[in-house]
Amino acid sequence: MIYIENLKKTLADRDLFEIEDLAISENDKVALIGDNGVGKTTFFRLILGLDREYSGRVSVDRSMDYLLNVDTEDKNFSREIYSKAQLKENESYSPGEYRRLKLLDLLVDELSFLLLDEPTSHLDMDQKEELIERLKARRLGYLIISHDRDFINKTCTKILELANGKIEVYNGDYKFYLAEREKRRKFQEREYENYAREKARLENLAISIKDQSAKVKTAPKRMGNSEARLHKMGGQGNKKKLDKQVKAVESRLRQLDVKERPKEASQIKLKAPASGKIHSQVLIRAEKLNKSFKDKILFDQANFIIENNSKVALLGENGCGKTTLLKMILDEEQVWVHPNLKIGYFSQMNDTLEDKKTILENILATSIYDQTLSRIVLGRLGFKNDDVNKVVELLSDGEKAKVKLAKILTADFNFLIFDEPTNFLDLRAIESLEELLKSYDRPIIFVSHDEEFINNLADRLLIIENKKLVRFKGSLVQYKNRKQQAKENNDEDKLLLDFRLSSINSRLAMDISKEERESLEEEYKNLLEKKI
Repeated sequence: MIYIENLKKTLADRDLFEIEDLAISENDKVALIGDNGVGKTTFFRLILGLDREYSGRVSVDRSMDYLLNVDTEDKNFSREIYSKAQLKENESYSPGEYRRLKLLDLLVDELSFLLLDEPTSHLDMDQKEELIERLKARRLGYLIISHDRDFINKTCTKILELANGKIEVYNGDYKFYLAEREKRRKFQEREYENYAREKARLENLAISIKDQSAKVKTAPKRMGNSEARLHKMGGQGNKKKLDKQVKAVESRLRQLDVKERPKEASQIKLKAPASGKIHSQVLIRAEKLNKSFKDKILFDQANFIIENNSKVALLGENGCGKTTLLKMILDEEQVWVHPNLKIGYFSQMNDTLEDKKTILENILATSIYDQTLSRIVLGRLGFKNDDVNKVVELLSDGEKAKVKLAKILTADFNFLIFDEPTNFLDLRAIESLEELLKSYDRPIIFVSHDEEFINNLADRLLIIENKKLVRFKGSLVQYKNRKQQAKENNDEDKLLLDFRLSSINSRLAMDISKEERESLEEEYKNLLEKKI
């Protein structure tokens, strides 16, 4: 359905990517992954025919529909779509609301192959689960750009990774991709070790032969011909053989297929100075918390605490008050905050950077670590070598987000608040941020819709439900399992209740004593109230 041959896309300053051969069938459910800036959205535009400045062949023989991040098209939708999105017609919509309308409209069409650029943006967990189920139910396939690993794993059965200007194909879901990536990395390690071993062997052999050759004495200049012949017979003839052997070994060295050592990040620990530690068990608490905007009540007599040494995920539907609660903590509005708490706050909206300074200057201005460790943190988030000397005002939104994250992680805080820290980050940056936060020895609270990120990091959940705050000790997977078990137990109880009601009905239809009838009627009434 999509056929690509010898495709080459070049920008003004560089080659973006080159793809020799790629085919995607109409039933394939594919994720396109890669670092920010490698050309994923450009690849979409080439397939859709929106960008024709390339060499090679791109052939598509099926109808396609798409959702792009830069989609600003005004479009009217059917009443059914507005109803499904729980939005009213002819109103002004936020970018997130418009994307939901467009996404729902796309999913109605079962006869088009879909190209979806970050479809889970602005969706809460329930909306994302609904999208997952609808995509899985589709007969025709799709190609998705996403940084949400859980979403990719549940919806895609093939991974295309765009890296270093090439595409690598992985025929499996995201977990398969991770396992296969590790296998390929280990294979590269073995190849490098074999290469390094053979190179060292040949180099040592060349040195050894050269040493042997050097020990063969040359004939003195004043030696006569007969004497020279005798000298040659004494071993000088072997010198030429040895020199030939050296040249042969050096030729083999030049012909070795050079292998690069795979880069492997070393473990780091982001530890606070002992003087900055707080030993109190409870760091933040609120009792009978109330908050409303106009007619909308967010919190009604809500209670919560945040304990020391915890990594808390704040969960809830869109619009339920997650960001509001974070700001109430920051402003200490109806919330008690330990007096020694120094809070660092990350949000896409707040700006903590000096635009005219370089990345490294911004970080070192507030870092409690030396330049080496500060640069390692920047390196983990994608700023390597001379990248740290880029001026901030020239960075993309995604790059600025990474610098803000590095700044807050290295500064003198003993409690961190993150509001959607994975937005604008590519998959590798998200994985790196996870590792950095795991190594961070101070408590944090964060809002995220990335389930994989939550499961890998949070050991506590704070859930906004029915204008209250529910605490759960454990991961999101454990919480979901607990809810599923409770639902199953409840369903089982309902079955037993229905069975008992049916049994009583049957008994009441018989000729029984007055006392038994009255007792059964009373039990029936009580059971009926329980069922309601």
